[in-house]
Amino acid sequence: MTISRAPWLAALLILAGILALLLHISGTTMDYSRYNTGWNGTSTLFQVMDDRGAVMLERMDELPDSGDCLLMILAPGGEYPAGEISRLSLFLDRGNIVVLASDREDENSLLSGLGSAISIRNENLSSIDRYVDHPASVIAFPSGADPLRTGISRILLNNPSYVEGGFPVFETSLLSWVDKDGNSRLSRGESLQKFSVVAAERHGNGTLYVIADPSIFINVMQDPGERSENAEFSRRLMSLKPCLLVDQGHSRTASCPPVIRAVNLVRESTGYMIAIITLIFLAISLFIVTRRKDHD
Repeated sequence: MTISRAPWLAALLILAGILALLLHISGTTMDYSRYNTGWNGTSTLFQVMDDRGAVMLERMDELPDSGDCLLMILAPGGEYPAGEISRLSLFLDRGNIVVLASDREDENSLLSGLGSAISIRNENLSSIDRYVDHPASVIAFPSGADPLRTGISRILLNNPSYVEGGFPVFETSLLSWVDKDGNSRLSRGESLQKFSVVAAERHGNGTLYVIADPSIFINVMQDPGERSENAEFSRRLMSLKPCLLVDQGHSRTASCPPVIRAVNLVRESTGYMIAIITLIFLAISLFIVTRRKDHD
């Protein structure tokens, strides 16, 4: 009896097509999204965090009670209820670290709720010390003795805000100003001074960091050239505590259409990988068996 190999070849092609489709539709172009491999996504950063065993949190009540964790809140896009702010405050008090990276003044309500003296100022920060020919491509330099600045000589910013309050960890040079009229040069009424772009503050036994430019974590800014140390800054940040947590309940890094989110949840599951490997193994086995029967 002769059994045609055509159905099995067709099955293999269909399987390959499904795998290719899943890979193709698992991405997005949304700003800051971890599923965006383009210049404005954070896929590079999240790959590094995944390699470090980072835990993604959907809710603040998932925060552990221990004091050896660092929570990253990158580019938040929504308000934090009072209950979650209280949970964050308790998390800090226990000796943990919270890193808030935002250029929006909306997050000042979160900072105020935590009892922080730090506030974000969303102004047109410009500098003569820049890495490309645009005043908003600001270079910031380490300040003070905070462990986050250790081994890093500068970070490159992309149209940043600045912060007031707390202890400066990275500042612009003295050749910086707020470009109030937007003409890209120093004008009357605009003064040169240093601006803090990364600040720290003790909170109970823990530490709060506020970074006024979340875009330093996007793909293009993790390695923009010009002796960039942004990637090293990210790695240094992640190494401050042995346990790394990442907020996905409020962060725009979790942004993607529902279909893509579902596909990625499936792709990231162990069961999915086992199923795919099993299907491939079965398809190959059936192909070999069919081929032997053809020869018989």
